[in-house]
Amino acid sequence: LNGNAVQEDCNCYTLTHDTRNQSGSVWNINKIDLSEPFDFHFNVFLGCRDSDGADGIAFVLQPISTSIGSTGQGLGIQGVSPSLVVAIDTYTNSDFGDPAYDHLAIHLNGDLNHNSANNIAGPVKALADNDNIEDCNWHIIRISWDPTASVITVYMDGKERVQTTINLVQQVFNGDPKVFWGFSGAT
Repeated sequence: LNGNAVQEDCNCYTLTHDTRNQSGSVWNINKIDLSEPFDFHFNVFLGCRDSDGADGIAFVLQPISTSIGSTGQGLGIQGVSPSLVVAIDTYTNSDFGDPAYDHLAIHLNGDLNHNSANNIAGPVKALADNDNIEDCNWHIIRISWDPTASVITVYMDGKERVQTTINLVQQVFNGDPKVFWGFSGAT
C-alpha cells in the first residue's frame, strides 16, 4: 500500500478517497512472469461523481518497486518507466488528448498522453453502452495476457474493449519477464 490507499478487507482496497489531490497504489509483492499467460478479473468501483469526479485508476505492470505513485491526471503512475498501463480514465484532460467520455487505453512508460507514441491502444469508451463509468456501480475489468501471441486484451463487464499486440518482455521490459503488478489511482 502506498499514499492514500487503504485495505478495506483482505480482497478489497480503496486507492483514494473522495478528496482532492490524493494518490494511492496497491502492489502485489510477488513479481509475475510474463513468459507465462495470465487472465485477471477485478471488481472496480469508480464512484458516483461524474463531471466533478476524480481522474481514474490504472492496472500497471512495472519492474521497479512496490512504492511508487503520483497525483492527478497521471493516475498515480505518470513517469514510471518502464511500464505497461491499462488506464480507466474518468476525467477529460484536454492536454492529454482525452475524449469527453470515460475511457480505456493501453499506454507505455507512464505516459498517458493519447497523442504520444506511448499510447498503444485506445482510447475507447470504458463501457460499451455508456459514456460514464462513475455510475455508482461495480464493474468487472478483465485483463488477459497471451505471451505466445504477444497479445494483451482488456474487457469491461464481459465485453472486449481494447487489445494490442506487443512483445512486452523484449519491447518494454528489456528482456526481463519478471514484473510487479498492481493498481494506482489519483484525484
